[in-house]
Amino acid sequence: MTHFVLVAGSWGGGWIWQPVRQRLEAAGHRVETPTLPGLGERHHLATPGTGLTDHVEDLVDLLDRTDAADVVLVGHSYGGMVVTGAAAARPERIRQVVYLDAFVPEAGQSAFDLQPWLRDAFAAAALPERPWLVAPLDFAALGVEDPDALELLARRSTPLPLRTHEEPSAVSAPDAASGIRRSYLHCTAAPFFADTAAAVAADGFEVTTIDAGHMALVTHPDLVAQALSTAVQEPAAAPA
Repeated sequence: MTHFVLVAGSWGGGWIWQPVRQRLEAAGHRVETPTLPGLGERHHLATPGTGLTDHVEDLVDLLDRTDAADVVLVGHSYGGMVVTGAAAARPERIRQVVYLDAFVPEAGQSAFDLQPWLRDAFAAAALPERPWLVAPLDFAALGVEDPDALELLARRSTPLPLRTHEEPSAVSAPDAASGIRRSYLHCTAAPFFADTAAAVAADGFEVTTIDAGHMALVTHPDLVAQALSTAVQEPAAAPA
């Protein structure tokens, strides 16, 4: 049994992981799907100052409150920024970090630094009355085609505090010396993180491909749950 903590990306909350969570729990795993402050059912907590540090601290607080140990942290998209910070803050609690088509920062890099095209996209999507909040981007452009999935995302997604993507990460993703196992699940039907997947593979991450778009946790939960279950298995020993 593996203890998964699944962290959503931009505009999402714990709800977005529900199809994957159901499949992992059916396989016998323990799964937590926190919603970060300012998002989802905690959207009322959003302020102009809500940023990456707040999200990292919230996730660290969850790890501390549950006295979690031997956790597998999973971050989707922007969630990769958050799990990076939490893993650095509580390395003794973390067995593995899995990035699902996600940002993998170095210290000093923001999400905007890693995906510069988002700056203009976020500026165009800023709410006129509260420009520090960014409305969800077009999920169809992110590879979602199913009408039911698009309806769910339109209904449940909430505007995102801009500072989450402006604020740089204080730490780098775990390195080979950290003792934390590192995995990357690359959604090959989307172009956004192809360069990231190649870079982390060169850095020694275990990289697995998923034949799906960026929002695979919604559109292909079976594939994501299977990829996560496989990612936490012990790697095969090298031939003698």
